[in-house]
Amino acid sequence: MGLWALTCATIGLGCEDSPETFAEPENELRADQAEATAPVPLSMAEDGTITLPSGLVLRQHELRLEPQGAVSHGVHTVRLRYVSEQLGDSAAFGFERIEQDFSHLCHQFGLAVQGRSAPNAEQIIISMASAPTAFGETAPEVVQYFDSFRIEDDRCIWEGL
Repeated sequence: MGLWALTCATIGLGCEDSPETFAEPENELRADQAEATAPVPLSMAEDGTITLPSGLVLRQHELRLEPQGAVSHGVHTVRLRYVSEQLGDSAAFGFERIEQDFSHLCHQFGLAVQGRSAPNAEQIIISMASAPTAFGETAPEVVQYFDSFRIEDDRCIWEGL
């Protein structure tokens, strides 16, 4: 079973729909941008990897619905955690290069999870790391980036972490 199918089965997403079938959002990438551009559709390859507009290739590490143990309508935050060894090369994949990728992930995957499993969620937090880490634990040797979005009118609005 692939990571997406496992995620679907674990939290009750519609497994008949793969991530590449989710509707393309019509909103802006970031609230602070001068020009509005729709995120390019992202898809997950058969091996579970996602190639982002920056060229970064990653895979989902963990999906967390918070507070833990809450049922669908009690979830307030969706956390999407991803891993890519490429992040270890900060010259090639520093934050400036991957910054726009967070919005793409929020729109393509975060809103889909929110819509299906956490309809009252108000926030999507996305993290990317150069290696898997346990949630909440520090790992100084691992490069980690985070970004946060509030959900407003079925759109991801950057919160500027």
